[in-house]
Amino acid sequence: MRVLFRADASAAIGSGHVARCLTLAAILRASGAEVVFACRELPGNALARLAADGWPCLALPNAYPGEESALGIEAPLPWQADIEALERCLAVEPGFDWIVVDHYALDHRWQAAARRWGRRIAAIDDLNNRQHAVDILFDQNFTARDPEYAGRALTPCRQLLGPRYALIRDEFRRPAVPIKARAQRVLVNFGGLDGVGETWKAMQALVDFQDLQVDFVAGTANPRLAQLQAMAADRPSWRVQTFVKDFAELMAGADLFIGAGGGTSWERAALGLPTLCIAVAENQQANAERLAAAGAHVYLGTSQAVDVAQLKQAVGFVLGNVGLRRSLAERSRSLVDGLGARRFAVALLGASLDVRRVTPQDSPLLFDGRNHVAVRRASLNSAPIDWVSHQAWLAAKLQDRDCLLLVAEAADGPVGVLRYDRAAERAEVSLYLFAERMGLGWGRALLTRGERALREYWPQVTGIDARVLPDNPASIELFRNSGYVQSASRFERVVKDQVHD
Repeated sequence: MRVLFRADASAAIGSGHVARCLTLAAILRASGAEVVFACRELPGNALARLAADGWPCLALPNAYPGEESALGIEAPLPWQADIEALERCLAVEPGFDWIVVDHYALDHRWQAAARRWGRRIAAIDDLNNRQHAVDILFDQNFTARDPEYAGRALTPCRQLLGPRYALIRDEFRRPAVPIKARAQRVLVNFGGLDGVGETWKAMQALVDFQDLQVDFVAGTANPRLAQLQAMAADRPSWRVQTFVKDFAELMAGADLFIGAGGGTSWERAALGLPTLCIAVAENQQANAERLAAAGAHVYLGTSQAVDVAQLKQAVGFVLGNVGLRRSLAERSRSLVDGLGARRFAVALLGASLDVRRVTPQDSPLLFDGRNHVAVRRASLNSAPIDWVSHQAWLAAKLQDRDCLLLVAEAADGPVGVLRYDRAAERAEVSLYLFAERMGLGWGRALLTRGERALREYWPQVTGIDARVLPDNPASIELFRNSGYVQSASRFERVVKDQVHD
């Protein structure tokens, strides 16, 4: 599978769009996909960093004819010029299975034009300022399901919405940050650029907390970097870093985080790291407020509204209240499990899922998969299956002309098993996933790909049935989201009492 990412980074835009695309791209590449980035050569761009990390890059111009550079990062780009620049870069490139665009300035017109290079389009969005013509619309924020966001998709598409899909790197999937009775370490980070100077504000607010170890992470493009370094120079418990190789490890060692309301919100939540949040951009406010309402962090307000004294007071209050810090940790961890990027990746990879008929050589694979405790728990027959019985069952099913037994495979290995049992013009479907594939959305991909195979083998089938245990909400949701209609419940009446000896 080939995937093209279209995202930009610059001094004005920041690095967040490219960073979250990289999180997704790393999982796709590890799963066997070929990934290419297309970015503009804007001041402060990410092209050199991407190339140094081994990502193939297409360099687009830093200026387009008719572009109003003074406008904000949400202002529309001359999309035709961007498409023409891509045309020149992609003249000798083969097509892509997916194009993923993460850009506030590109809308449905760009997406429709970009289909000449990609079979499918996915958009990463967290605003309501433009419309999309895509196959997948992704928004990890709490606000994604709000009514005012409902009209973003011009055509029906799959929508991955909310913190369940938060794009978090694997290194943030670790045990929760321990909540100590006495807080000792504070971590301050407002992104790689911090053009509004919040790191400097935090430094001033922390001056009187002399017992604290404080890490300030400020990129080389931070306009106040020299001031930050000078103020920290004579304080041995303070450290200013311009580059952190393992940010998750640094966060895991902190007792309090002071930062913005962007993508780092989800990393903090996954770790259960108590946070004081200040919104540094308008598009961060609504989500920061919603996270505060959910008890996941303390939101102080916008950068313009929060002064040094207010921040200092908030630091003292949170550090001195261990009960509050424990509550923040528990609530934030309940929202984000760290698997969001993998769920997004599965939504892309599932379109290329392969299915084939089961052979006798697959017997150990099916035996282990079917006997996994999670699979048995969701099965109509929850008892373990012994090897002899399994072998006999498989041999019978492979000979049964009314049974279609399939194994689904991705580029990095088997995903799950599908079985269709035919009766006249209808077929009943059952499926299970292998243990390492559970909870990521592969079930929907199995049903979609299995249905295509069913049509190929049994074109006469006009309907598919499924039986699901009533206490299996995950399977019920899977079939509902896959276009199945739930019928009335099955009832049974015993008309003869059991005979007792």
